Amino acid sequence: MNDNKTNAEKTNPAEKPKFPLDRLRRDCLKLFGVTTSTFDGATFKLNGNFTVEDIKEKIDKWQKKKIKFKESKEQKGGK
Repeated sequence: MNDNKTNAEKTNPAEKPKFPLDRLRRDCLKLFGVTTSTFDGATFKLNGNFTVEDIKEKIDKWQKKKIKFKESKEQKGGK
C-alpha cells in the first residue's frame, strides 16, 4: 500500500495545531479581530504554545471582565 499522506494528514484531526504566542500575536488582527495591545492584555503572563481557539477564549473572557476603578480623593469628598 502506498502511503502518500503528508505530516498534516497523518496527525490526529482532533488535535488542533498549537503556536507560540509571538506567532499568534503577529496575526492577532486577522485571527481574533483585536489589536496587539488587546492581545497583550489578554495573554499577560501566559507562556507556551496555544491553539487559536484557546487564545480566542482567553481574549473573549478578558474583554468581558469588569473593570474595578479606585475612588479618587475628589470622589470621596477629600482634598
